[in-house]
Amino acid sequence: MIHKNSFLAMMTAVILMVLCISHLDARQNKDIIANKDVFGELQKPPARFSHDLHMDVFEDEGCGICHHVLDKKTGKLIYQEGEELNCVDSHGRKKAGNTPALREAYHGSCNACHRSMRKKNMKSGPITCGECHPKK
Repeated sequence: MIHKNSFLAMMTAVILMVLCISHLDARQNKDIIANKDVFGELQKPPARFSHDLHMDVFEDEGCGICHHVLDKKTGKLIYQEGEELNCVDSHGRKKAGNTPALREAYHGSCNACHRSMRKKNMKSGPITCGECHPKK
């Protein structure tokens, strides 16, 4: 009986470890911006991005600071609850009309925001190529 309980406890521990590792791996994958389906073979290493960190930093500004849709009536970018698309959902490999290409959307939004924060002497994210696209 003791061996059976030990075996069950050990199997339960193994299963929990596998679940924890797979959860951490999935979380790390979410924090990598590669979009190979749009860019093809990457020329630089993928950028790292923490959605949780950005949600904490921009809690007061809200999701619309990054997640926006075009209001066809006003022609302005607005936040619309329930329409929280990823950049790749709205931006393609090339510019389409007034919609910038995905690369320019990333570089424009992220870099401009980080530079603006630095000008205000606030802690910010990366602004150089090597900071966003670190070599392994």
